[in-house]
Amino acid sequence: MKKKKTRIRLFIQILFLVLIALIAFNHTLEELGQAIPLLSSASLHAVCPFGGVVSIYQYATGGTFVKKTHESSFILMIIVAALAVFMGPVFCGWICPFGTVQEFFGKIGKKLFKKKFNRFIPYKFDRWLRFLRYIVLVWVIYMTAVTGKIIFADYDPYFALFNFWTGEVAISGLVILFISLLLSIFVERPFCKYACPYGAVLGISNFFRIFKIKRTESSCINCGACDKACPMNIQVSRSATVRNHQCISCMKCTSEQVCPVADTVDLRVGANPGNKTIGSKLIAPIVLAVFIVGIGLSMIFNIWVTESSKTPAVYSSGEFEGIANPADIRGSYFFSDISKAFDIDVEILAQAFGVDDPDPSGFQVKEFEEILLPLDDGAEVGTDSVRLFVARYLGLPYTPEETTRLPFPAINLLKDKLTPADIESLQEISIRLSDVKPEYTDEAGESNTLVEEYDEEETVIKGKTTFDDLLKWGLAIEEIESVLGIELGARGTSVRDYLMENELEFSVYKEKLQVLVDARQ
Repeated sequence: MKKKKTRIRLFIQILFLVLIALIAFNHTLEELGQAIPLLSSASLHAVCPFGGVVSIYQYATGGTFVKKTHESSFILMIIVAALAVFMGPVFCGWICPFGTVQEFFGKIGKKLFKKKFNRFIPYKFDRWLRFLRYIVLVWVIYMTAVTGKIIFADYDPYFALFNFWTGEVAISGLVILFISLLLSIFVERPFCKYACPYGAVLGISNFFRIFKIKRTESSCINCGACDKACPMNIQVSRSATVRNHQCISCMKCTSEQVCPVADTVDLRVGANPGNKTIGSKLIAPIVLAVFIVGIGLSMIFNIWVTESSKTPAVYSSGEFEGIANPADIRGSYFFSDISKAFDIDVEILAQAFGVDDPDPSGFQVKEFEEILLPLDDGAEVGTDSVRLFVARYLGLPYTPEETTRLPFPAINLLKDKLTPADIESLQEISIRLSDVKPEYTDEAGESNTLVEEYDEEETVIKGKTTFDDLLKWGLAIEEIESVLGIELGARGTSVRDYLMENELEFSVYKEKLQVLVDARQ
């Protein structure tokens, strides 16, 4: 008996796909000042429940969210978790836009390969490949906890799909997106099966969910229709209860859709066919109701937040407990927001980062990433540079990222506030703004608003300082040789390298030479 296709799941899939696409596009329009009224313009990270999962550790230990995630991510995580406990990974099978797009590409594969579609990978290999997503999950959670950043964004095909027009997507993300969609023509939902970390999390719910996919063995005719229909290649006909971690609760295997015997394969509580069941037509309103009620209640209680409140989190313990934490400065902050939160004059921030603007209060931190490109080694002046400067300016603890650099004007402003040792450590990560290639010019053809001004020539001895620099700063050859106790090296040679070649400690002689240099200034 040919079953009538159920369209309700497709309707829900398209609904969420269109909604997320509109939100992502509206986020871009908002940055251009042309947002669509009455439509959310949240970033994709803020409306992704996996953002809540990867933020659990940081929120539990520091009271802050992983950068670019917000309270909304936690709310969605809880909503999806509630649905998973009740009916399994319905988010994967009914809601996830990227899963839907993979299915659409799979329809092309079905037309091309007919019965061979989704059968190219032998079961003995396929069964082990499915555990790769748990390896991905562990890696993502660990790296996010260590870095405090959404490390998976650079590899996330879902993020790439809905942001490819923004210029914010890493090449790695676009490559994985292309590979995933290409493989979808041969294999049903390849990313879901083998690489999705959130699918790995939700898949665990199949072991304890209340409503499970059940097969009544007494009425089963062993036709294998359920096995063929399953997009995740689960062998439904071999067990009375589907507990496979790959099940996405799509309902394609049930008597409602492919099983020719009524009440034989369905979503129900307990093993008896007469027990309470849930069909596709009931799942749809349940999913919508849970989302609407969950988000609605969070809005009523003012906990639905999709963007930074511009009020940074505070240190939760220790000497600085209760003080605003620079680590929570976001790219969305304007200089005026930082000034208000940390009591630092806007002009100080502008001077530190070379922002030449009549009204620097309107400069947004994330503009650094847009105006300045990173150097070949990944070093950059960006949001983390602002966090570091604010922390050092106020004497607060903060550990910068390895690629973070501070421009010379910022270090000059910090000289009177830090110890020589602290200044020395900052000089190791100093950078000239002129060394960073500008990414664009404005419509008038002028260069960007970043300038680099120096009140005086930089005369601080660092690892790259040469003997020629020392001579330009006023030292005589005899003075240098007297301090070092050896003959002067080639003028273009780095002082540090020359001392190391002669087995002399650079830090010791650097201090002595610096005293002479300072005396000449």
